[in-house]
Amino acid sequence: MALRHRDIIAKVADRENLHTKPTKAQLTKPLLTRRPALDELSNKLNAAQPATTKHDPVKDSKAVKVTKPPKKADPVPKSYSVHQLETIIDPDADSKNEPQMVTEYLADIYNYLLELEEKYPIRKNFLEDHKSTPRMRAILVNWLVQVSSNFTLCLETLHMCVSIVDRYLQDNPQVDGKTLQLVGTAALLVACKYEEMYLPELKDFVYICDNTFCKREILKMEMSILISLKHELGKPLSIHFLRRYSKVAQVELQHHNLAKYLLELALINHTMSSIKPSLQAAAACCLSMAILNNLSCPSKAWTATLVHYTAYKYSDFKNVVQKLASILLTAETSKHQYVQSKYAESKYSKISTNPKLKGHLVRKLAEPSPKA
Repeated sequence: MALRHRDIIAKVADRENLHTKPTKAQLTKPLLTRRPALDELSNKLNAAQPATTKHDPVKDSKAVKVTKPPKKADPVPKSYSVHQLETIIDPDADSKNEPQMVTEYLADIYNYLLELEEKYPIRKNFLEDHKSTPRMRAILVNWLVQVSSNFTLCLETLHMCVSIVDRYLQDNPQVDGKTLQLVGTAALLVACKYEEMYLPELKDFVYICDNTFCKREILKMEMSILISLKHELGKPLSIHFLRRYSKVAQVELQHHNLAKYLLELALINHTMSSIKPSLQAAAACCLSMAILNNLSCPSKAWTATLVHYTAYKYSDFKNVVQKLASILLTAETSKHQYVQSKYAESKYSKISTNPKLKGHLVRKLAEPSPKA
């Protein structure tokens, strides 16, 4: 046993803090390191290596479930409005770099015109209980068309003149046949001052009346008109809307001339005065395309682009198209022929003489719809 104990002690004698019996603490002298001389110093410094620890990967005791990737969802079908937007053509794409075309403000301008036409409505049957009859008004408008053509006035002047006459007659039922021509002459003078750059002289207006009225009477009526209308002359006209619609539809010149012809025929008919100018322009533009393009129904001419830029569907002005077709069909037999002779000139493509204006489509639309 003693030998065995001695062997064990010998094997572990060099271990720290292991003693066979209590002894005095043994002190170890600190190790002295030699400091290098100045010439032995170098630029290389022994940087301490960072301590690194090895981590054994942790094994997950739980089994990982393999899930199948989810099935791809079916694509969401596009809505009708998206399909419609894909077919819309930008009519102002070629004029975006032209500052005078103000393309960035066109939508605001159009919406403002729509608000203005709501502000100045003409009542239905505004000539009821009136001293001036629809026949007198038709004679006056036919004469105004002739005068504006002789003076080579722009179409806006003519349309504005008739608009002023209707607004004045609506508020002044006492106007009779004797003063109706004076109202028309003064209204034409106001419209010329508003629209024309070079307007006829006052003596020219006296001349066209065959000296029936003097300068003083014309100026007095002009003042009466301005007071009655409260100097508010900015009512939109159908020709304003038509110019925009024709550009949106990208029509040819003959289509635009036919639409203008329809609107001037509408000026003579007093029942058209109560219809908003924007609707009249939409109906004229649509009907002109349907007639000249030999379409079976005018609704086919009213494209998604026109719906987008005009905010009107065909159903909104369908009855106006029927009224214009009826007016067009009876234009040849009407007593007021100056509009027809005017648009028979070559500068208007002789559109009033086109045989398509008496075609099957016009006759079909002019037929009165059966009452339910």
